[in-house]
Amino acid sequence: MKLPTPRTVELNNNALSTPVDVVIAWVDGEDPVIQEKRNRYLGQEKNVPQVASKARRFTDNGEIKFCLQSIATHMTWVNRIFIVTDGQVPSCVKNDAPEISRIRERISIVDHSEIFAGYESLLPTFNSLAIETFIWRINDLSEHFLYLNDDFFFCGPVRARDFFRDGKVLLRGAWHDWHAMEKLSFHGENNRNGAAYSGYHEKSFFKAVHVAYPMKKSVLENAFHEHKEAFEKNAAHRFRSRGQFWPVSVHNHIALEHGLAEVKHDGKDWVHFSVAFCRDAKPTHIRKRLSMLKRRDKKVCCINYFEAVLSKVPEASKKVEKAISPTPLQKFMHLLGR
Repeated sequence: MKLPTPRTVELNNNALSTPVDVVIAWVDGEDPVIQEKRNRYLGQEKNVPQVASKARRFTDNGEIKFCLQSIATHMTWVNRIFIVTDGQVPSCVKNDAPEISRIRERISIVDHSEIFAGYESLLPTFNSLAIETFIWRINDLSEHFLYLNDDFFFCGPVRARDFFRDGKVLLRGAWHDWHAMEKLSFHGENNRNGAAYSGYHEKSFFKAVHVAYPMKKSVLENAFHEHKEAFEKNAAHRFRSRGQFWPVSVHNHIALEHGLAEVKHDGKDWVHFSVAFCRDAKPTHIRKRLSMLKRRDKKVCCINYFEAVLSKVPEASKKVEKAISPTPLQKFMHLLGR
């Protein structure tokens, strides 16, 4: 496939232009082929944590259409979009959904076999941490990219400067004391394990908010070559394990340690619906949080457990659709062909 000419954006008023790509991890867990593979390997693996094998981790509620539509609406400056998957193609891409027509030519499907080249024995994998270990190996991936899960979307106009400033990645989150919490969540432990590959080991660790992750390809690539054995071991788990590290955390801590990242302090521009919130919150509370998507200061969002939200608030899809729809100004600019 011939790739389009890279689009360049200004990271700030003084920097040189550079392309910014998007990488999206996606799976349709309802696919009988994927289900058969997952069940077969679950039967072979021992001591797979329940949280790593729950069906909801692999459920596709069509969120990737929201994700791509929000990119088409609010991020026209994006260079290329890589969807990383296991022999599948999202229906909205396969069927050329009109909502994503503006970016369709920039979308490429990346099979796991591409990024696991040379490590084919580790496939198939049903583990996002293993997949993230190798995302830097996507062919022609730009140095600067945004890593997304398929349940991430953008609810307002965003610029490259919302993620990259002065050549640094702009991280959303907060610092936590290494020993402050006696019992970390599954993800929290993977997060802290990632900090162990930087100078923050046993001091403090940075907990990123679960929304769009800005990243530098070279940071992950260099970390792989410096800790090759550990990265290969991390990628070898077919299902998530508490003993693994979160590659995004490795990236963030190394980037922070070497002055290649800074923490965002100029306002909270995200809305996050955690699994626990989606599962436990009352419909009135969910509606209240959904209403935040309309606020002009909110730009990035994640709804971790969309089926739970839909079961309580059936109109949730319409509210998300409205949030990712073009603003009057964007509609006008589109008519002008800009």
